[in-house]
Amino acid sequence: MNNIVHIPFHGGEILAINEGGKPHIILRPAVEHIGLDYPTQYRKLESKSWATVGLAPMVAEDGKTRQMVTVDLRTFLMLLATIDERRVSDEARPILVAYQNEVADVIEAYFTQGYAFNPRMRAAAIGPMTVTFDDAMALYGQDRGYDYPTPFFTQGLRLAGFLRQAGCVPRRKKRKFFFFNGTSWEIQAWALPLLFARFEDVVRHFQPHPWAQPRLDDGSTERVLPLKRGES
Repeated sequence: MNNIVHIPFHGGEILAINEGGKPHIILRPAVEHIGLDYPTQYRKLESKSWATVGLAPMVAEDGKTRQMVTVDLRTFLMLLATIDERRVSDEARPILVAYQNEVADVIEAYFTQGYAFNPRMRAAAIGPMTVTFDDAMALYGQDRGYDYPTPFFTQGLRLAGFLRQAGCVPRRKKRKFFFFNGTSWEIQAWALPLLFARFEDVVRHFQPHPWAQPRLDDGSTERVLPLKRGES
């Protein structure tokens, strides 16, 4: 039987369990705390190849054992990344944004250190949840129904001002949206909704002018070293 862990978060709780040494989030209360419809989000996950959804027996508040739907942390972050903050109520928006920005740090801290803490005081040993540019484009395609190549996505981020004009090096003022893993730049999971929205803005801008669409690079400069001091 799984013991439910109650993790305090922004005036509410995240309910999670430990499966195989890794945190899994009980889906329904987490989704409803953001103000979203649980059946809709559950059906959404059922259709996604990247989603890891399971059932776990747990003792509910009434003392009865029930099977509850759980997702691993990566699936939960991917789900959050597909939710546009502009499409939720004014009351739910601050909670959604907080989830998108901070929830991974809070959950990982609880399971690795035994307590939840302010994510702005992140311990150096806990790395951020990130996705590669290829994974981000695959997620975008699965969620939006478009099959854009990764170079088109990176070119869109360059035109939107997030990446330098060569490779996948973020502009210095946009570094907070990315993470250098030692060999290449990856995207912070919480930043995906913003980057997807800006990418769509670029696509909409160029659609009426197909002759002006930028030439796609061949992706050969995807993996690059970070900028040296003084570079922009």
